[in-house]
Amino acid sequence: KKVEQVTGEIKAAPHFLSPTAQPSAITDTRSVSFDDIPGPRTLRLISKFWGTIPVVGTELTVSIIQYLLSGGKFFGGILSWGGNRNFFKRFFDTYGPVVRLHGPFGSDVVLLSRPEHASAVFQNEGPYPVRSCLDSVEKYRSEYREVPTTGAISYIRLNSFRLRYGPEWEKLRKVIEQPLQAAVTQQFDRIDKISDEFVQRICTIRNKQEEMPNSFKNEIFKWCLECMCSVTLNRKLGFLDACGLSSTSDPGRLLEGLNGATEAIRKCEYGPHLWKFIETPAWKSLVKHCDSVDGVINKYVERAVSSLREKKDKSAKFENMSLLEILLLRENFVPDDALTVLLDMFLIGVNATAHTVAFLFYHLARNPRCQMKLYEEIKALGENINKDSLKNLKYLAVCVKETLRLDPPIPILSRRLNSDVVIHHYVIPKGTHILPERWLNNELGGFGNEFQAFASLPFGHGPKACLAKEMVEMQLGLLLVKVIKQFRIEYNYGDIRSSDELLSSPTKPLKFRFINRG
Repeated sequence: KKVEQVTGEIKAAPHFLSPTAQPSAITDTRSVSFDDIPGPRTLRLISKFWGTIPVVGTELTVSIIQYLLSGGKFFGGILSWGGNRNFFKRFFDTYGPVVRLHGPFGSDVVLLSRPEHASAVFQNEGPYPVRSCLDSVEKYRSEYREVPTTGAISYIRLNSFRLRYGPEWEKLRKVIEQPLQAAVTQQFDRIDKISDEFVQRICTIRNKQEEMPNSFKNEIFKWCLECMCSVTLNRKLGFLDACGLSSTSDPGRLLEGLNGATEAIRKCEYGPHLWKFIETPAWKSLVKHCDSVDGVINKYVERAVSSLREKKDKSAKFENMSLLEILLLRENFVPDDALTVLLDMFLIGVNATAHTVAFLFYHLARNPRCQMKLYEEIKALGENINKDSLKNLKYLAVCVKETLRLDPPIPILSRRLNSDVVIHHYVIPKGTHILPERWLNNELGGFGNEFQAFASLPFGHGPKACLAKEMVEMQLGLLLVKVIKQFRIEYNYGDIRSSDELLSSPTKPLKFRFINRG
């Protein structure tokens, strides 16, 4: 039976088994059966009752009942996934650092609360970690993604599983890693200019009180998109143009498509999964907007294929190429791989970066002393900035890390164990699905340096760690340098919180004041 396991946060006294537990530790006489992990008694009884009933229901019935459970309709709302921090804490307060939730339909959940627990999981995941995915996006990729094209790409239907797991996934990751880092270096100056444009955009749209409009989150999103197009396509599409965007232009279609797809994914993933059986409005919206995004991206993939073919025919030099073109030249990297990689970078990467920018501004506005300290560090840098000098801004790096700790854009990580592991003396079996929170509390101390890497995991850990870490840090650093040098940021409204969803977003409009520095 597959088991789903979640790791969360709690302020609890140190009590743990060595995080480096190997499968052989299961022979330890202190080990406790998986069935002995504590958890809500009600769910245990429901699970036993359901196991005695013949399989006569449909997946639709299962989906509806699981939604009612996860939506908080029973058990006093304790099973609401909408805000995962309270979800974790309430269980740990009641049952301790390891909690098992019995799934009535054969999919249990195990919650873990400590950094050393995460350490045991990641250190035993093997060379090919398996993580969960957005079911709605995977269904779109495997069943609905049909992009009619011309030339070298006649028709695309993705086998997305090949790109997510095992040796094929490892090959794809290695193909992407070096070209991505090279593209980040190559595009440094262009992203520097894009950040200058964002500063000018702030000056243009602020009101007489120097305050941003309610739509400022969308302006941040456009800056992120412009940076992403620069890195991946080696193109400036004009998201920040003062004259605005036409809804029929490529940047206009990308912006509308990504915003619509993001909202549709949230509705699909956080409601009853009826879209697996019928075409719900949320599912139709997801297909519509993902098709729109795919259509734009596919146009640039075709252009890249055509450009490379032309260069080859003319024996021209392959230089000053985009990340997309470099990838298409790699062996066994085909255009449908490119579409999948770019869709992930635009859909997941842009949302995550925009979320981080929003909360960087917010936390700096709420902490004027920290903002002033950052300003002094930036001012000492001088006028000229390059990649090396950006890395020397230590306090800026601290601000970014603390923002990612407080408000991670994707609050949970997912894994499935490739081998049995003993955690807190409990035997957690192979095949367990894991959802660790990206911030695990380590405030009470008692952990050596070996655990520090597992206390905060904004970019993940191990072979499945985010490849775009350097790119994101460079973009955030350049933007902060430009904005903090030019403005003092204030915020005079109620607290802004993160929605704590899988694709998190601020819960209030970003009505910051950007006041010119004298």
